[in-house]
Amino acid sequence: MAASGQLQKVKTDYYGKPQTRYLPLKKPDLTLFSAAEKEVIDSVIDQMSDWSARMISDYSHNDKPWRATELNDYIDYELVFYRRPPYSVRVYEEDEQDNF
Repeated sequence: MAASGQLQKVKTDYYGKPQTRYLPLKKPDLTLFSAAEKEVIDSVIDQMSDWSARMISDYSHNDKPWRATELNDYIDYELVFYRRPPYSVRVYEEDEQDNF
């Protein structure tokens, strides 16, 4: 994306540690997302926008797909179906039936 001029890679110093940031140079095409997808994105931004990198790392590494995958292996997408709150935002039919 940097080569095509869509983003700029910027290296900075953050509290004495090197940090790489990727800054968009083009507005995203949000029409590619459904309203539900936009809601999830906004929710994640609201939840994690003030988290440190360590907090985000700790949170993501407690998610089942990460824990079920060997180091340096690809995380199998099918593992998302075994997620539960707070990691899953999907409501499963069996969960809905349990609430009645």
